[in-house]
Amino acid sequence: MSGLWRNHPAPPRQQSLFAKSPRKRSARPTQADVLIGMLRQERAKNRPLELPAIMQAGIAQHGARFNEIRARGFVVVNKTDRHNGAVRSRYWLTFDPEVQAQ
Repeated sequence: MSGLWRNHPAPPRQQSLFAKSPRKRSARPTQADVLIGMLRQERAKNRPLELPAIMQAGIAQHGARFNEIRARGFVVVNKTDRHNGAVRSRYWLTFDPEVQAQ
């Protein structure tokens, strides 16, 4: 799978959200790396990552980033539901190949 935005570097504002990945990567994280870091942080708190947090981080093409993440072996489960008439989308990291495969 190739595309213009695949492995798109995270801008400086997003880099501050990035938690270092266990695997060696380039000095500048990608938006997928930022999203993985956010998923890991919420997983450590036993909570899902909610769409508003993803949007606040500036990852507008989050569907494409989830495709990248899943292609790297991560398992992310998405659940949507209605709450007070609004649709909520939440994401759980259920398998992290960089941590659990070791």
